[in-house]
Amino acid sequence: MSRSLLRRVSTAIVAAAFGAMGCGHPASEAECEEIVERVARLELEKKNPGNAQAVADEIEATKKSVRESMLKECVGRRITEKAMTCVRNAKTSKEVVEDCFD
Repeated sequence: MSRSLLRRVSTAIVAAAFGAMGCGHPASEAECEEIVERVARLELEKKNPGNAQAVADEIEATKKSVRESMLKECVGRRITEKAMTCVRNAKTSKEVVEDCFD
């Protein structure tokens, strides 16, 4: 698992935690895991095109690696349906981090 991937995922967790303060609903564990998985998938598919098994393995490793910080920094924080829709439709991890949690 690369440091740049962990950095990108961690940044997304923090962005999600502080991006929608005061509106929306408390983020569930499933929503936070979805954010982590989406960022990891976008990064890994860019680096490993056509290698679905490697991508799946790295996503699971990433989710395990950031689980504690995700639970602490993301779960229960305010998130909007607009932000989650943005995450689901993002084409790059940069888009998730920079555009989805304003």
